[in-house]
Amino acid sequence: MSSTLEYGEISAIDYRTCRVRVRLDERDGVESYWLNVPQRHSQANQSRPLLPELGEQGAVLLSADGVGGVWLGGVYSSAEPPPVVDPDTDYVRFSDGTLLTYDRAAHLLTLDCVGAVTLKCAQSLRIEAGAPVLVKAPSVTLDASQTTLNGNLQINGNLNASGTVMDAGGNSNHHKH
Repeated sequence: MSSTLEYGEISAIDYRTCRVRVRLDERDGVESYWLNVPQRHSQANQSRPLLPELGEQGAVLLSADGVGGVWLGGVYSSAEPPPVVDPDTDYVRFSDGTLLTYDRAAHLLTLDCVGAVTLKCAQSLRIEAGAPVLVKAPSVTLDASQTTLNGNLQINGNLNASGTVMDAGGNSNHHKH
């Protein structure tokens, strides 16, 4: 049984079965039957199914009778060109404006999130950098039962402390001579 390559626009999406229907350009806009969308993993390793969006233009491979087939993927065009053409840059833009890029030539990973970011792990978290680290925010809270600073501590601004301040010899800020 032979197959044909055709182009069209996503007209319906079934998220539960990972299938789509496509309005076919070469068939005067006739809508296809439900077509499977191939996934990267579907067994032990899994991720959220990568499905196209309504109205997305793309390619389909249809069986000779036009009943069976698969969605091959979206295609860029002169009307909707690729957002990045640099071969060293990996780029993901979400519809809310969040942007994730990696420039392998510059060795730079950038996450520009329009909302909050949560990093959560069940075991330890280690952050290492080969250069100074800058944390810039209106305020920062460290919520830990014990905090240890190794090395020198420089404070540019006021130090406000509640509770007892002790030095290494056990002397508090209330020590008198």
